[in-house]
Amino acid sequence: MTATAALASLALATPASAHTDNVTAKCDVKTGKSYLTVGLTQYGSKKDNFLTITVDGTAKAPVAFRESFKTETWEFDATVEHKFKIDIKAYDDPDSTKGWSKSYDRSTTACVKQTPPSSSVTQPPASSAPEVPSSSAAVPPSTTPVAPAPGGSTPEPPLAATGASPVWLLLSGLGLVGAGAAALLVVRRRRA
Repeated sequence: MTATAALASLALATPASAHTDNVTAKCDVKTGKSYLTVGLTQYGSKKDNFLTITVDGTAKAPVAFRESFKTETWEFDATVEHKFKIDIKAYDDPDSTKGWSKSYDRSTTACVKQTPPSSSVTQPPASSAPEVPSSSAAVPPSTTPVAPAPGGSTPEPPLAATGASPVWLLLSGLGLVGAGAAALLVVRRRRA
């Protein structure tokens, strides 16, 4: 009986707060960008925990989070090196004695060389035909206003793509009509 109770208590034990951190910095030659990725999970949820990120000596405003900080990635210029400092203050470790409040130092090197602008100036090709002198009377440019396009003055801009599908709206409308018809049939059968 005690062995069964011990196994049941092990099976039903809740995991302790493990404070899992994902902090990476990398430079990607293919995309030509440097990245900082931060994701924090399994922190205490009773009070606010704080995350402060410093990029090249400039600290961003602290961000409060409870149980987790959803993984977020920031992009930076890959032609220069970057130094990142990530400070995490867990509410249940205010003195940094438990190891849950911690700091990470990460950096990226410049992995993409900056291409200097080309200094070559292209010259127009030399004309082999002699220039013909222009006549003294120049033709003035036309000042006739352009007529608007038929059907309206200016075209309307396209609708914003919100990602919503009109099919769901139509199906929900059909569902409401069907529910109304079913309710009507039930009420009529009760009266009959």
